[in-house]
Amino acid sequence: MTQPSLNALQAAEAVGRLGSLSRAAEALGVTPSAISHRLRGLEAQLGVALFDRGERGLVPTAAGRRLLPALGDAFQRIAAAVAETTAQDRSTVTVTCGLAFAAKWLVPRLVGLAAQHPDLEVRLVTTSRLVEFDREDVDLGIRFGRGRWPGLRAEPVAPQPLVPVCAPAIAADLLDPFHTARVPLIEDEQSLFGWDDWFAAGGPAALADHPRRRFPDASLAVEAALAGHGLWLGWPLVVEDALQAGRLVRPFPGTIDAGLGFWLVSTPTRWRRPQVVRFRRWIAGSVEASRP
Repeated sequence: MTQPSLNALQAAEAVGRLGSLSRAAEALGVTPSAISHRLRGLEAQLGVALFDRGERGLVPTAAGRRLLPALGDAFQRIAAAVAETTAQDRSTVTVTCGLAFAAKWLVPRLVGLAAQHPDLEVRLVTTSRLVEFDREDVDLGIRFGRGRWPGLRAEPVAPQPLVPVCAPAIAADLLDPFHTARVPLIEDEQSLFGWDDWFAAGGPAALADHPRRRFPDASLAVEAALAGHGLWLGWPLVVEDALQAGRLVRPFPGTIDAGLGFWLVSTPTRWRRPQVVRFRRWIAGSVEASRP
């Protein structure tokens, strides 16, 4: 029997992993019809159906459940081997993180990394989604959460108790007993901890009925706070420079520890790469140097 093509096997693996033709097509950069054509050709060549096609979409058959995990492991090993081979001749570390963290903390400090390691180039990938390291050729991630990501090494960068911050003019309104306007509460729709959680944990109940202004992610929420749109539950590293410059202030002294923080994450293989080790050591030292 002629061996199946890698394209056909890759299409089957992507459909099994992502659950639909459209998502697999997007991941592989082809059309859904191309994925469907490759999948049907593979099933015809193997003489078995790999997916049941029904109202729930494409669901792996018993044969598919035997084949697909092995395909996933094989493609991950290939990607890791290719990445490891190409990494030997370059001094680049590819880092993924959220836009707010990149813009407000990381990028302003990269000049310090360049001074310490002039031969190390950092390539930033800013996204709020969880990337697949080997498949997307990313070396290291800086994620916000509780440190639990299956299959990845995780190392804490800094715990992040949530702190309410706002522009100085907004703080004056909050502290003025004669001011009748209700200061809006800025909400980051992707946050793991929101205002309702804050109030449940003992935040000022007087703010609970204030209007909400919602923004799709933290990068826009922090800009809204800087522009005077209201009060935001910020992360200390993201608002650190603005607080020191007086562009943001903390109208209330309290913080809430929700067990959240920034973490360095990567696959076990990439974790040990020399350029990754240097970046990890640099960011740990930079965070420590910025502590009050």
